[in-house]
Formats: sequence, structure tokens, C-alpha cells
Amino acid sequence: MEKSPEKSREPEAEMVARAQAGDAEALEALFASWRKPLFAFVYRMVTQREDAEDLTQEVWVRCLRGLAGFRGESQFKTWLFGIATHACLDHLRKKQSWRVEAQMVAQQEGVKSRAHNEQLGRLMSDPSFIFDIKEHIAFCLACVGRTLAPEEQAALLLRDMFGFSGQESAQILEISEPILRHRLERARSTMAGHFEGLCQLINKTGVCYQCRGLRDFCAEGHKGVDLVSIETLTGAPGTPEALLDARLSLARSADLENGTSHQLHELFFARLTRQEDQP
Repeated sequence: MEKSPEKSREPEAEMVARAQAGDAEALEALFASWRKPLFAFVYRMVTQREDAEDLTQEVWVRCLRGLAGFRGESQFKTWLFGIATHACLDHLRKKQSWRVEAQMVAQQEGVKSRAHNEQLGRLMSDPSFIFDIKEHIAFCLACVGRTLAPEEQAALLLRDMFGFSGQESAQILEISEPILRHRLERARSTMAGHFEGLCQLINKTGVCYQCRGLRDFCAEGHKGVDLVSIETLTGAPGTPEALLDARLSLARSADLENGTSHQLHELFFARLTRQEDQP
């Protein structure tokens, strides 16, 4: 996943200094250079495009208000992702964690709905639509991530998805590195266990085969690459921990936000959000 700003002839530190001095053009260029990875992080945290767009705008506002106080004691991206992380945590603490079986419940209900199936058919037959298994793995990873405590979800994304070091991740979350390691270990263990019981790409007895079913539902020319198991794609050993690492690697390179099947996943995220936000 792209984590660095677009190349600029001007060093970032100089752009920050100009922005702090009131240069609106430098400020816009600075934020624009990080907009794509920042939105990707927020979207995967909150799993709803409208919420992610609103929160990204809120991060922009907080950045404007706080930039004068940025002293360069960390990299600008660390400071910016710190703002984004705490905006997401504030948002998610008002929400319920999702159930492990949330995707299965939504799938079973969707099958019963003629309107839902017709909407899927129209979307998946669009000329621009190609079912991308990596994007779907990223979608599943985000969904299962919502079963975690928000602080654990953030630790996993920052450290294992977006490539921040342990020191940077702890700084972003405003915790010590030992606490970060504890949260990360707990998040990884929980996620690995959930996938082991759910996913047929990991375990042949897993109850979820949504990715294969969706690919089969696609018209010819829209199916994308086939995938039988995570092991065959990545060569990962079959331990739950190694298979989680393989999923993270695939999701890291996937364009969940704007890829060839992003509209499908927006539809699913919206449905899951309505379902899981019910009291």
C-alpha cells in the first residue's frame, strides 16, 4: 500500500514551515500528498464510505487548527495519522463492535431479497466491474477488524497494514510500546481465530465462502482471478498466524477504496453497518 506522499520538488519540512506561516497553497499540497493513504486508513477503520469521507474532512479541520503547534518532534505523517486515528476512535467508541458472524447474517438475509439480488446483478454486470479477490480479502479483513476493540483494531492497522514502526504506532495511539505489543498480540490472536473458523480460503470447514460465491455469480469477463486457498496464492505455511500475515499482505496491496469492485464492497459495508448498528 502506498504510504508516502507523491514526490515533490520541495522537501516536506519546508512545505510544513510554509503552511505554518499561512501559505494556503503549501497547506493544500501538504494535505493532498497524504490524502489517499489517509482516506484508506480511515475507510478501513470505520468501514463506511460516507463516514470515512466525513472523518477525513474532520481530520483536515483538526490539522488546520493544530498545525501551528506541530514542532516536528515526529514525522508529519505520524502527526497526521495520529489526528486521524483519534478521530476514528472517537467515532467507533460510540458504535457497537460487530459480531463475528455479521457477514454470514448479511449474506443469508441478502439471498432472500429479490431487490438485493437484482441490485447485485446490475452492479456486477457493469462494464467497469471486475471481481477482485484481493479487494474482497481486504473487505473481509476490515469487517472482521470491526469485531475488535477499536484500540486493538487501530494497533493492527497501523503496525501491520500501514507499515508504521512500533515506536510510531505507540506514539500515534499515545501509549507505551509494551502496551502496543500487548494490544497487537491480542488483536492478531483474535483475528487469526476468527478467520480459522469462518474462512474456507483458510480452513476447508470454514462456514464462509462468500468470495467464491460472488465470483461464480459474476458474468463471464467480470470474474477476475480465481483463488482456492490463501496458501496456494502466497505459499504461506498453514498456521493461523502465518495465514493472517498472508491476508494482511494481500489486503495491503489491494485498492479497496477505488478498485474494480469497490462499489460492491461499499454496498456490503453499508448493509453491514445498518445491520450491526441496530440496538
